[in-house]
This record gives sequence, C-alpha cells and structure tokens, in this order.
Amino acid sequence: MSTLHILYTAELPPALSRLWSEGDALLLAGAAVTLALQPALTLPQPCLALVDAVQARGLSARWPSAIALLDAAGWVALAVAHDKSLSWS
Repeated sequence: MSTLHILYTAELPPALSRLWSEGDALLLAGAAVTLALQPALTLPQPCLALVDAVQARGLSARWPSAIALLDAAGWVALAVAHDKSLSWS
C-alpha cells in the first residue's frame, strides 16, 4: 500500500522516515518547497513539488532538476496513483 506524503512545513518531520515505505512519494507544498534548496538535506525519493509554491517564493531559477514540478492536475493524478495520503503540517 503506497502513501503520498504531503509536506507543508519547512521542516522534515522525524517520524516521516519511520512511516516511509517502498512506493511512497513526497510532495512539497507551501513553505516545504524551501527544503529542496538545502544541500545538506537528503529528501526521500521520489520527491515532487507544487509549481505554484515554487513560483510564489521566487525559487524557479534555482530549482533542482531532480525534483519534478506539478501543477494542480498533476497533484490530483499523483494522489490518485497512491492508495492513501498523509498531510504533514
């Protein structure tokens, strides 16, 4: 059973690593998109981000190519592709 973890805060919750399973994905939303620019931080993979949150914070020019950007339709498709979702705020 796969889970889409949706992170809204600019901190990676310690419990995330305990709850992470094969097939899971991490979606960065809101302030969480700033985590992608912290070189010392290793984010679980696959990791994706909402394009609106990246653009709103002026991060597009520095955005790492390894983290795909999703629009609202992509977010819905990602949610449908997983058995459940868990929001971290």
